[in-house]
Amino acid sequence: MYPGNKRKKPWREEKERLLKMTLEERRKEYLRGYVALKNIPTWMEDLKSEDGKDDLQGKRSLSEKVSLYRGDITLLEVDAIVNAGR
Repeated sequence: MYPGNKRKKPWREEKERLLKMTLEERRKEYLRGYVALKNIPTWMEDLKSEDGKDDLQGKRSLSEKVSLYRGDITLLEVDAIVNAGR
């Protein structure tokens, strides 16, 4: 994902280098576009925008924490992507 990785470096050195960078410095090293998590609406926000009403009375806490994303997950600006399949 980062062009600075052309030379093979021990992963610990690369991790330290990235941790010292600001978010803006890291973004300059991305090879392609990215999707910031703040731009993905929560489940609650998504349902409100579709229906215009609020009918998730008992499920409020979960629906305000979960987001659904449809697209290329490799563009998400996250620290890790985990495959939860068996």
